[in-house]
Amino acid sequence: MNTAGHGAPLANHQCPLCGGPNGCVPAACGRFDVACWCTDLQIPPATLARVPEDQRGLACLCAACAGATTEARA
Repeated sequence: MNTAGHGAPLANHQCPLCGGPNGCVPAACGRFDVACWCTDLQIPPATLARVPEDQRGLACLCAACAGATTEARA
């Protein structure tokens, strides 16, 4: 989730690619000072390019769409 320009995370709980729950901990807690499953994940640029432009930087992908089960962590 993009933190620039936001005082608190947006309450987006749906993945913009599949529509399922994204598991975004900051969105669920309402603050950015909590760890999230995606913190150290490197999401491939091709995956990020699939996010609709109006959702980029505003909604988090779910683990399955982000490739968390197959991508190596940084």
